[in-house]
Amino acid sequence: MRPVSQSGDAFRSVTTLVSDVDDTITSDGRLLPCALEAMYRLERAGVRIVLLTGGSAGWGDVYIRQWPVSCVIAESGAVCLEKDERGQIVYRTNPVIRPEEIKKREAFLSSLDEEKLSSDQYARLHDIAVDLSKCTGCELEEIKRKALENGAFMAQSSIHLNIWFSPYSKLQGLDAFIGSDRSGMAYIGDSLPDEPMFASFPLSAGTKRVADNQESFSHLPSYVCSFYGGEGFGELADRILG
Repeated sequence: MRPVSQSGDAFRSVTTLVSDVDDTITSDGRLLPCALEAMYRLERAGVRIVLLTGGSAGWGDVYIRQWPVSCVIAESGAVCLEKDERGQIVYRTNPVIRPEEIKKREAFLSSLDEEKLSSDQYARLHDIAVDLSKCTGCELEEIKRKALENGAFMAQSSIHLNIWFSPYSKLQGLDAFIGSDRSGMAYIGDSLPDEPMFASFPLSAGTKRVADNQESFSHLPSYVCSFYGGEGFGELADRILG
């Protein structure tokens, strides 16, 4: 990894920025003014912002309404929210999701202690989010064990363990909803669930949290920011806009 500050003109040709949300645009769960301003500066310059998040469809609905973004792919690739030419929000579901997998998800959800779930679980359509702050290490490992026994897929971010039962992922969802051509695109993220995107995008950046945990990664981003969360996102926006 090289510092974003030493990227020269590498990001100047970016026309679409694909970004994680939690601890990449947000900072400790909050949207800082610098991150919101960076998104508006990118939008005004004609740079399309696509959010790729493990967050709920409910949060995705908030993002597409309130933030200057063109597309939100939520729940680790399960659903896509976009605005049509009339400004109406269009919801699409990943075509790999089947009814029997929805039933498996509902059954597994009912077996979990509600107190261990994310506060936005009610706003999730296809996945289950376990709040890491509400579980001991042993409790989390037991949930993982049961999920694997039931044929689930999982990803652990800085705040949640996400569990789902259909064969999609963030990367597969990105390809399914917007295509696999990476021309003019860059990616920014902060944690291990972002690793497939770091490997897929020729041009990528990690927030400072990636540098702190780089020994855990098999594939690192091209560049690393000097700051965490929204401040790192703003730093990358500066490089894109020159």
